[in-house]
Amino acid sequence: MKDYRGLQIIFIPLMVLFFICMNLGFIKYNDGITIVSIFGLTGLSLISIWRYCKTCSSDITREAYKWWLIGVFFVFFILQTLICLYVPLNYYSDFIIVREQAMHMARDYSLMPNFDVYFHSYPFQMDIVFIISALYSILGSYTGVEIFTSQLVNVSAILVAMTIYNITGNRRISVVWAIMFDVFSTFCLKTYMPYTANIGMIFPILMLYVYTLRINRILRIILLALVVAVGYRVKMTTIIPFIAMAIFGTYTLLKDRDIKTAMVGIVSFLMFSISITMVHNSLLNEVGFVNDDRIEHSLSFYLAMGQNNATGGQFSPEIAAMGDNMDFPSKEARDKYFLDIAKKNFCERSIIDHVKFFAAKIGFCWGETYIDHLYFCKWDKLLLILKHYTWYLAMTLMVIGTFFIRDKRYYMLQLGIWGAIAYLYLSEAGARYVLLYMPLVYVMAGWAILEYKRLKQ
Repeated sequence: MKDYRGLQIIFIPLMVLFFICMNLGFIKYNDGITIVSIFGLTGLSLISIWRYCKTCSSDITREAYKWWLIGVFFVFFILQTLICLYVPLNYYSDFIIVREQAMHMARDYSLMPNFDVYFHSYPFQMDIVFIISALYSILGSYTGVEIFTSQLVNVSAILVAMTIYNITGNRRISVVWAIMFDVFSTFCLKTYMPYTANIGMIFPILMLYVYTLRINRILRIILLALVVAVGYRVKMTTIIPFIAMAIFGTYTLLKDRDIKTAMVGIVSFLMFSISITMVHNSLLNEVGFVNDDRIEHSLSFYLAMGQNNATGGQFSPEIAAMGDNMDFPSKEARDKYFLDIAKKNFCERSIIDHVKFFAAKIGFCWGETYIDHLYFCKWDKLLLILKHYTWYLAMTLMVIGTFFIRDKRYYMLQLGIWGAIAYLYLSEAGARYVLLYMPLVYVMAGWAILEYKRLKQ
């Protein structure tokens, strides 16, 4: 495989910068016991990994690998089901609106009058409402929907293992990192609340799994186009890792002069997108929903929210209130208003302020670690530390891998991560927005261990 040393030179400083900002956020948003515990556990883990990489160890058999994956899935299935049944979930804001509208739509196929402004402001949320409403109708209870959507995250853990195996050929480490991701997602209560974040989480890792499959190139790109088209409808930002895949994939196809495969991919994506859009429009027509340009939030609104100096680029009630204002004479006037706010805030910052603003947003999004209150047992703090530990170790290994992995696919994934960072820098910052990309981080962590082991031996 070609040595991509040039990409390594580019990504090492970028990932070091990311790691510094992430740690500043981690220290800011966590208490002393959590910080010391996780730093200590990560240090011990790195020493153990270093010792493991210096020894020769046999891999598990194909049969054992299959049973390990089945066992991991069912153990966490039982645990996650118990949490859905007995742990009260803290629904708030968007989660409540989507839940109430989905349940209403399952009973009476119409839009609730008190949520009319919300869905006309965020029309893309209607897709997730249709999905949750259909699940609610089939399963008969919202707890059933919570269990189902939590298992999509559980399947993501299995895809983490299978993707690591596709890339490295190692079964043992792939199972370990499936367990690590399941630990993180099981005790991250946001993964249980049916919404775009947890339902959409399966798509980036599914894209990567399909990308790494050793199958006919044309079949692979058709499957990838299908996953991307569906994922984009569920959560638009799932397309960010695909953009990185498309950049590297296009380079490979052009280098191989394989124009046929490229055209098949483009046509397939357009066909799937058009078909899904037709279904989407048909459902909107049935419910009587019509987009209203006077209130629909466009890109300029999210730029104004993300560049707001007063809140550090996090949610701003003032801008949100203006977003619901229907007094603008036209869509153009509305877009200009929010774009002017974004430009004003952006230009007011000095270079130093831009650096601080950027670092603070990375720290909040990637360092806040999805603080949940697990008030269901006396080991609450221990479970939180365990969850944070798997996340922090994975992020650390992802960064360390940059120093010795020279595989274009690794840098493709890092480009996808930086695409997410760039998006969150421009738009509203929020820790739950990076949940989509966490399975990719766990893949990179397992990959880094196995590549280091290969180099040491």
